[in-house]
Amino acid sequence: MMKVNYILNKNQVCIFFVSFFLALIPVNLLGFQLEKQIIDYDVVFKESLKLGGKILNLSGKKIGDKGIKHLVSSNLLKKVEKIDLRYNEITAFGAGLLAKTPPLPKLKSLILRHNILGDAGARALAKSDSFPNLEEIQLGWTETRDAGALAFGRTGKLPNLKKLDLRGNFLAKETKDELKKSLSHLKTLKLF
Repeated sequence: MMKVNYILNKNQVCIFFVSFFLALIPVNLLGFQLEKQIIDYDVVFKESLKLGGKILNLSGKKIGDKGIKHLVSSNLLKKVEKIDLRYNEITAFGAGLLAKTPPLPKLKSLILRHNILGDAGARALAKSDSFPNLEEIQLGWTETRDAGALAFGRTGKLPNLKKLDLRGNFLAKETKDELKKSLSHLKTLKLF
């Protein structure tokens, strides 16, 4: 049997013990926060308004359903023509809040890609009276299935819709075929 001797200098021993004891201290006592930061929605919304309030670009701000609730209760949406809500951790609940807002006659483009709306969120948006002049809605990669997608083919609530993006969702071939027929009047229909 071979005997191995380890020789450590004073610095290495100090580093070892400091590291060991720091590992035992709870993270919250060191001043780190593992929870999400508190978002000042008014500041985020104000900074995200462009072109005199016509464009609201909240892409990647991670406002979630709580932010949507704050947004729809504010007066910011009256002049907005385009809302970009990509990557915001919005669920069917947040989509439902958007769908229940008083009509937004100026809104022409609503981008909700890369959120988790599911069928319930997609159906709420398709059946909403809040978007009378909406021309484009982007719902790609939103976990929408057949029922949510088909709601857009069966709704009469979006008379000015020209562009519908449902890419990256889990749609059956039959659903895609039906949408191509029922939405053949659209300028752009993205299903793949």
